[in-house]
Amino acid sequence: MKRRNLLMSLLLSLLPLLLAAQVGDLPRSTPAAQGIDTRAVIDMMDSLLALSDCEIHHVMVVRNGHVVAELHPAPYRADDAHTLYSASKTFTALAVGLAIDDNRLRLSDRVAAFFPDKCPDTLAADMAAVTVRDLLMMATGIKVDDGIRQRTDDWVRGWLAQPLIYRPGQYFQYDTMGSFMLAAIVQRVTGKTMLQYLDERVFQPMHITVADWEQSPDGINTGGGGLRVQAETLAKLGILLLNHGNWQGRQLISREFVDAACAKQIDCKHDTVPPTDGNQGYGYQVWRSKWPGSYRADGAFGQYVVMVPQCDLVVVINGMRLYGHAELACIWNQLMPGVHDQPLTAQDKLQRRLNALCRNASLSWPQGKRQGDKNNPVGATLTLQDNDYGLQWLKVENGVLHYQMQGQPAEALHMGYCQWQYSALNGVPPYSIKARNRFDGLNHDFEAAAACAWTSPTTLVVRVHHVNWLSATTFVVDFTASTVTVQDNFPRSKQYVIPFTVTHS
Repeated sequence: MKRRNLLMSLLLSLLPLLLAAQVGDLPRSTPAAQGIDTRAVIDMMDSLLALSDCEIHHVMVVRNGHVVAELHPAPYRADDAHTLYSASKTFTALAVGLAIDDNRLRLSDRVAAFFPDKCPDTLAADMAAVTVRDLLMMATGIKVDDGIRQRTDDWVRGWLAQPLIYRPGQYFQYDTMGSFMLAAIVQRVTGKTMLQYLDERVFQPMHITVADWEQSPDGINTGGGGLRVQAETLAKLGILLLNHGNWQGRQLISREFVDAACAKQIDCKHDTVPPTDGNQGYGYQVWRSKWPGSYRADGAFGQYVVMVPQCDLVVVINGMRLYGHAELACIWNQLMPGVHDQPLTAQDKLQRRLNALCRNASLSWPQGKRQGDKNNPVGATLTLQDNDYGLQWLKVENGVLHYQMQGQPAEALHMGYCQWQYSALNGVPPYSIKARNRFDGLNHDFEAAAACAWTSPTTLVVRVHHVNWLSATTFVVDFTASTVTVQDNFPRSKQYVIPFTVTHS
C-alpha cells in the first residue's frame, strides 16, 4: 500500500510537468510511410545546418498530420518554447477570425470607431475610413512607425495619431503596430486579452498549454510579435490552417475566414521585402510563398510555419538569421522534390541515418582547452568600466560564469566543456525589441545553456544560449589584455570590448 501511495504521489507530482510538456501530442511516423523520400529530408536538414551565419533551433516536418522528422540541435530541446517575432501575427489573425465568428466585429468595421476615447481631436485624412480588413492585409495607408513603442505607454492613441500617406486598402505596407491594433480591437470587443481568448477557444481544444505573450504597458497583447510557444504548437497551427480551421472534427474557426486569411488578398511588391518568397502576396497576417499554393507564418530571424496544402505538408523552422529566406529555399530545393503522392517502400538504412542526424545535432561550442594558465585570476571579481552594454562585473569560478547586468539580478550559469550545461536565468535574456515594458506578460522562466573553452592560455570563451527564448551571448575574457568582449547573436549586434580591473576576495 505504501508503495502504491508513493507511486500515486509521484505521478501526481509529475502531472503538471506532463501537461506542460505538450510535446509528442501529434502522431509520429516516418517520411517513407507518409510518401516522402527520406533522403530528401536528410538533404534538407543537412542544408539547414550548413547555412552560413545561421543557427537552427527547431525543425519539424509534418505530412498527413504525422510528424515524420524533427530536429532540435543541442542545447535546444523539443519542449523549449521559442519567441516567434512576427510569426505571432498569424495567431492574431485567428483571434480576429474568432471575434468575427462570434459576431463581435466585422471586416468592414472602422478601426477608429472602436476607440472613441483614444482618437485625437482631429483624425488624419482617411483615418476614419481604415477598416479591420485593412489592418489584416497591411493596407491601412498609415505612415509606419514602430517607434511608438518607445515614445508612449498608450500605443493605441499613438497609432491613431499617425498621418496616412496612402488611401486605405490601396497599398501593402508592413506594419507591426497595425497588428497590435488588431489585438487591441479583440480585447476591446471581448473584454479578454487575445491570449485568454485564444486559450479558451483554440489552445485548450488543441492541447496547447505552453504559451505566453508580451503585453503593451497598458496590458494589451502586442499582436505583431511577442508570442512564445513550442515548435509542436507551430506544427499544430499548420495542421489547423491546412484543415480550414477544423481540429480533429471540431470547427474552431470558420472555414470562410481561414481560407480568406491564407489566400492572396493584396500584392506586396509595393513594399520593400526580401526577394523570392517575400513578394508572392499577402493574406490576413499570412504570407503567400514561392511554391505554388503554399503560404506561411513568418517571423524575424527565421521563424516559419510553411504550409503546402496540395501535399498536406507543414514545415516548422525556428532559428536565428537576419533574412531567413535561405531556409525556405532548403524546403523548396531539397525537400519538395522528394514529396510523392503515395507511401514509399520502407527506407531503413536512410531512416537510421536520419535518426542519428537528429539525435546528435548540436550547435557548435567554443573550441579550445579545458584549462587555462594557472596564474589567471580565476575566481576573482572582474569589475568592468562603465559601458553601453550594461555589464557591471563578471567572475569565473568552478565551472560557473557569474555576472550582473545593470538593473538585473546577478546570474550564475554553469558551463560545460564540449557539452552544454543548463541553468535557470534570474533576469531576462537579450532582446532586439526596445519597447517600453518589454517582457511584460511573459513567464520569467528563462533558461540558459553555456559551454566554454580556453582558446589560449589566458583567453576564455563562453557561449550562452537562451534556450527557451532565441538569443545567445558570447563572452571572451582576455586576462592578458584585461578586457571582456561581449556580443549578442542578433545580426549586426555591436561588439563591446570592456576593460576590467581585478578584485581579489
